Amino acid sequence: MEPSSPYRPRVSRETRLLLTAGIAALAVLWLLARIRFQDRPITPNPVPAVLSQLGNGPHFDELAADLAQLQSTLDPLLVMIRPAAGAMDSPGVLAIKWRDDLAIGLAAKHAREADNAPARDPASGITVFKVQADSAVTPLTPWAARRPQQPRFFAVAEAGFERPILRPVFVGGLVAVDTPLWSQPVWRVPGRVDLGPGSFVFTSGAELVGLVVNSDGGPLIVPAQTLFEEASRLIERSPAERGTVGLAAQQLTPALTAATGASNGVIVTWVDRAGPGADVRVGDVIEAVDGQPLTSRKQWDVWSARLRAGATVTLRIRRRADVLEKTMTAAAVAHEARRERPLGLALRPQRGLGVEVVSVEPRSAAEAAGLAPGDVITWTANIDAPTAVQVTRAFAALQPGGHLMVAFTRDDTHHIATVER
Repeated sequence: MEPSSPYRPRVSRETRLLLTAGIAALAVLWLLARIRFQDRPITPNPVPAVLSQLGNGPHFDELAADLAQLQSTLDPLLVMIRPAAGAMDSPGVLAIKWRDDLAIGLAAKHAREADNAPARDPASGITVFKVQADSAVTPLTPWAARRPQQPRFFAVAEAGFERPILRPVFVGGLVAVDTPLWSQPVWRVPGRVDLGPGSFVFTSGAELVGLVVNSDGGPLIVPAQTLFEEASRLIERSPAERGTVGLAAQQLTPALTAATGASNGVIVTWVDRAGPGADVRVGDVIEAVDGQPLTSRKQWDVWSARLRAGATVTLRIRRRADVLEKTMTAAAVAHEARRERPLGLALRPQRGLGVEVVSVEPRSAAEAAGLAPGDVITWTANIDAPTAVQVTRAFAALQPGGHLMVAFTRDDTHHIATVER
């Protein structure tokens, strides 16, 4: 008996014809393309380039040597702005020399103004500091942003307690986005990347990529050229007091949109009856400022932070079915930097969870921390499910300028915030 041969599946005639036709079609298309576009070079095979990016990353010793060389280049440019007395739990602000006697950094939103900070944008926190003049400093070169979407290694300089720290970071690409804070697009970093606000990003060739700032969607990088232009505007702008129209507002929700009939804008939540906007009512919707439509609460916050005393502003307000134009002159903001802010929370118990925020007072510590009605505080001062008394006592125990960490839930997500006294 002859041994049986192993089974070999046969490819059907139809399948063979289909494969042959596909190969022939590709060959014909390639030939036609070469005839039609004879002056164009043949497109290189992208596979080797991709493999080289993935397989030939820098070795640790090479990376360490590159960082050491970069550190020596950047050391004369990086400046540590030390915190005020009594705030030694913070390493301070990292700034980078922009001119011989000026440096740029990102100061805390509620930081006290220092004698060495002649200009600061209250909306973004970008601050220009006076530093020791040094004519030997080599001017910074902004990164030319060649193929920003390409994955690459950058070097990140961040504040340390003794000196600036330089470390490598891998970024999967940069995506240009528009925000109300900046006149030019900034870069969003996709994915989870360890970039802290106030740090500076450099290429291996010591080009400044930009400054890292925070946002609700993760870190953003303000390009170097945009950063320099903003610093120039801050320095050249004539000094003036901050202004206010005496109004607080919040984002429109779908329910509020339906109730007010407004399609865009912010809804007024508080009115200073002694302020310029005294005849505005709680529940009015501000649809536009000086002819510019408002599409988000962020736009309103940026405009409010940059408003200057004495400026004339016009608000377009929707009040039920009526649309009103109200023109007013911004008043000077009372200097409150040295005054302690109240906690500003009305709370009610949530059994087994903690306390729910019923309301938040305007210009309070809770509002500055981002707490909102409906949030449920689940932890603070190492206390799980705290009571209202425990929350208020923990805040009252803080020294001026102290911070209280608060964990809370909002809808189905968990967050943590810092409340500053």
